Amino acid sequence: MQPSWLVALSWASLAVGVVSFAVVLADTYLRGHRQPVRVMEIVWLVTVLYVGPAAVRLYWNWGRPEAFSRRRQEGQQQRPRRGIVVTHVSRCGAHCALGFIVAEVALYAVRFDPAEDPMWVGYAGDYLMAVTIAVLFRYFAGPGRSLTKVGQALSSVGRIELLTITVFEVALFAWLTLAHRVVFPEQHLGPDSPTFWFAGQLGLIAGFIAAWPTASWQLGRAQKIEPRRLPYD
Repeated sequence: MQPSWLVALSWASLAVGVVSFAVVLADTYLRGHRQPVRVMEIVWLVTVLYVGPAAVRLYWNWGRPEAFSRRRQEGQQQRPRRGIVVTHVSRCGAHCALGFIVAEVALYAVRFDPAEDPMWVGYAGDYLMAVTIAVLFRYFAGPGRSLTKVGQALSSVGRIELLTITVFEVALFAWLTLAHRVVFPEQHLGPDSPTFWFAGQLGLIAGFIAAWPTASWQLGRAQKIEPRRLPYD
């Protein structure tokens, strides 16, 4: 049995994420603040789901299309450096978060248990799923469907996102290992427990923080972490 305070804390943290999700969902679809690049709507919804109110603030300042329109009116022709980094980390983080959710649920369905089975199996599944989702996002982001576009999507992920995704995942895996072995050694952490998702939420936040310097470093080296000009630039 898990301590009641831990279960309550887990549910509370997850509830905050759901409320944050609802705020951005309403702003996007009810208030009509649609993203020029539609895939970014998924990115921001996933980001606020695991980061919570802090990501809502980031969305309001750097992700909302109106924020860029306001900066254009103020004479800023392109997005500031921080806006580019926020977008890049949020996008890579969304890949990792979705990969974590899909892979862990799939592994649970085949009765994988991190308390008994090698944890690297779960980590490999999370990482491969995150990269797969990154490729799918790139593939479906623009018009046209062809084998050539699959190659372009793979190339873009390899050049632009793979390093940030890897750093994000390493931080996530480090926290999950710590959670399973040290923080909650006596607790059963599985997808059927809110504590598991709370631990995953903390790990994803750790990944978001760890990936930020990487994205900033990439941009500082004049690496183009966005493959094309966005409609609001």
